[in-house]
Amino acid sequence: MAVLLPLPTDEDIEAFEKLILRQAYYFQDRDLIREALQLRGLLNPNGNRVLAQVGDSIIRHVLLDQGRDRNKTPGEIQEVITRLASNNNLNHRGNSLGLNPFIVKNMSQKDLPAGRIVMATSVEAILGAIYYDSNKDWSICEEVMAIFGLTWPE
Repeated sequence: MAVLLPLPTDEDIEAFEKLILRQAYYFQDRDLIREALQLRGLLNPNGNRVLAQVGDSIIRHVLLDQGRDRNKTPGEIQEVITRLASNNNLNHRGNSLGLNPFIVKNMSQKDLPAGRIVMATSVEAILGAIYYDSNKDWSICEEVMAIFGLTWPE
């Protein structure tokens, strides 16, 4: 028999919005953030991976725009994207934000800190969820990226 961990409650999501998003964004469709925080498992074989793919694209798109606005070369832009969008950096940012307690892990992982890939994927998935929940508003994604420390270095 599979033991399923509960998805975040409305109170959990409100705490997430306050602590992680710093009240910069409030979800209209809370199922999106629940999906973003859930790892793949028996009943959800994809988990947050599709939203993470979207979030990865958002990070790259925003950094491309920011680099272009600063008249950076393609090489300079790629260097910043490579550094900021790396799993190591996303893992560091997610841990710095205190994201771990909000991630719904598999039963075998529930008491362990999220690993590097899990944390990085969760950060990307959160951005993907915000993108869809905000009716694809890039400016909101960019604002949340700034909170996450994922904007062009000055």
